[in-house]
Amino acid sequence: MITRVRERKGRGNIRRQQICNLLMERGYADVGDLSKQLNANVATVRRDLIKLEAEGAVERVHGGAYARAAQTGVLVDFSLRTKFQSDAKRAIARKVASLIENGDTVYLDTGTTAAMVAEELVERQPLVVVTNSLAVAQILLMSRGINLYVVGGRYLPHTRALIGPMTEREIEGFRFRKTILATAGIDYKNRVITNAAFEEVPLKRAAMRQSDQVILAADSSKFGKPSLISMIPLSDIHILVTDMDPPPEAAAILRSLGIEVLIGGTSPKEPH
Repeated sequence: MITRVRERKGRGNIRRQQICNLLMERGYADVGDLSKQLNANVATVRRDLIKLEAEGAVERVHGGAYARAAQTGVLVDFSLRTKFQSDAKRAIARKVASLIENGDTVYLDTGTTAAMVAEELVERQPLVVVTNSLAVAQILLMSRGINLYVVGGRYLPHTRALIGPMTEREIEGFRFRKTILATAGIDYKNRVITNAAFEEVPLKRAAMRQSDQVILAADSSKFGKPSLISMIPLSDIHILVTDMDPPPEAAAILRSLGIEVLIGGTSPKEPH
C-alpha cells in the first residue's frame, strides 16, 4: 500500500514538472490541451494546477493557466524555478562541468542551473570555486577537493544571492579561469542577455571582467525571452551551453559573434 502511494506521488511530481515545462514554453495552456498532452484526465490536471498555483508557479484563469515565470520581468523564487526545465538544466550542468578542469579557479553564478553545476562538481579536485550564491555554497561546503570562497554582501532572498558594492569589490579581488554565467533570457535579436534582478548585474559584469573565459548556461526556453533589464552584450560570451539547437536566427547570430554552442547530453562538436 505504501509503495503504491509513493508511486502515485512520484507520477504526480513528474506530471506537474511537465505542466511547468509546457507552460514555460507556451506562456499559457488550457486544461483540455494539457489533459491531452499529458494523457491525464481533466480533473487530475485541475488538481495539479491548484497545487502549482498554491506553490506560486502558475496563475490559474478560467479554462487554463499561465506560467508566472513566463511574465516579463517577474522575479520568481529560487525554489519555484527549480521546477522549470529541470531535465534540461541537469543535462546542461553536466556539460558545463565537463568543461571545468582540475586546478581551475571558477566563478559560479547564482541560479538553479548554477546550483546543478555545483552538484556535478562536488567530487572534483583540486578546484577553486568563488560564488555569491548561498545555494551553491551549501552544496559545495562539504566537498574535500574544492577550495570554496563565498563573497559577502546583502542577502537577496528570491535568488539566494549575496549582492552589493562589497560583493563586487570582493569579486574584483580574484582572477578566474572560467566564469559560469546564468541568465533570465537570451534576447538574440538585440544581441544581449538579460536579467530580472538588477542588483545582480554589476556582479556578473565584474566576474566576467576578471575571467579568461565566460560560459553561459541557459536552457532553450531562454531563447528570444526578453526582460526588463538588458544585462550584458551577447558578444561578451565565449561558450553557450544549452539543451537543444538554437532557433535558426539565433544560431546565425551566435555564429557571427564567434560564440561556440554546446548541447547538453551530446558529445563535443565543432562550433555551430
